[in-house]
Amino acid sequence: MKVYIINFHHVLNYGAVLQAYALSKYLINQGFDAKIIDYRPYYFVFQTYRPAKGFTKTYRKIVMNINFYKFRKKHFNLTDKIFYSEKGLKKHFNISRDAFVCGSDQVWNAKLTNDKIDPGYFLDFVPLSGRKIAYAASIGHTKFNLDHKEDIASRLATFHKISVREDFAKNEVEDITENKLEPEVVLDPTLILSDYSEVLDLTLVPKEPYMVVYTTENSNIFRKYVKLVQENLGIRVINLGHYHTGIDSISYTNIHPSKWLGLFSKATYVCTNSFHGTAFSIILKRNFTVFGRQTMKDLNRRQLTLLSSIGLEDRFINKLEDFNPLNHLKEMGYEKIQSEIDSLVENSRKFLLDSLK
Repeated sequence: MKVYIINFHHVLNYGAVLQAYALSKYLINQGFDAKIIDYRPYYFVFQTYRPAKGFTKTYRKIVMNINFYKFRKKHFNLTDKIFYSEKGLKKHFNISRDAFVCGSDQVWNAKLTNDKIDPGYFLDFVPLSGRKIAYAASIGHTKFNLDHKEDIASRLATFHKISVREDFAKNEVEDITENKLEPEVVLDPTLILSDYSEVLDLTLVPKEPYMVVYTTENSNIFRKYVKLVQENLGIRVINLGHYHTGIDSISYTNIHPSKWLGLFSKATYVCTNSFHGTAFSIILKRNFTVFGRQTMKDLNRRQLTLLSSIGLEDRFINKLEDFNPLNHLKEMGYEKIQSEIDSLVENSRKFLLDSLK
């Protein structure tokens, strides 16, 4: 059975690329002929390849593009044809009888799709003969635009099965469709894949203990949090985000996704505010804390949905006073929560596989 996946696979974002890999790899492991649709809408092409501000940043972006290209070329099973518009998708798949999956990541976040609905990520191009599934689709920290209520509701009504990544996204789908649909909350694809050995590269991993810092926000209070953790641990810091940690650290901001993941996999401790930074800390069984964002605070709900589902709410810190070295620096004890994780993974896998029957 052929399954076509459409998501944010061609962007310079580690979480987006790795979740695309995880979903396709899991389906291939289950015996499906799974391919990622090489969809590159113009707004993403512009963001990905436009020069950055200044020569140094532009050079780093070029290196990052090369590293991400190598990862996609080696590990993605892409369609032979590249699509730059929804019109091209509709023409190519107009008689398809295959299954199509949109998600995961923020495919329904209009702020990321040029401030409007991208019909491609709502699978509008799929004919009636095809099967439409949303897996762990996210709207980020936004709400659906009620000016487009009828448009969005009619698009969602054409899906055979819908699942979302966050509890508030479930509420949004229910509200905008006036409870005519019953979406399920499932795990991000990164959490349903059990083995990442194929894509792990440990060449940058130091021999001595180290702490990984990965933030998606330029925040002074986050830097104070990092300094506080580092002072308590007394180990070196490796920064994998684009913003300075505020302390002496090794910085890898444009490395190959496999090396990024390799550094996560052996970290003694992880400080992050990112959803996928949180997800991979759990997947790779690292000790970690999540410091809440100070801007766009609604984004914190993504991490909190995941943490609360497995009983790890205490790993979320919203202010410096919340940090307790006796609690937050001790071994996580994953064996105590493994049954909750396994149950969520099994339910998410079941939703996906049942939807494809």
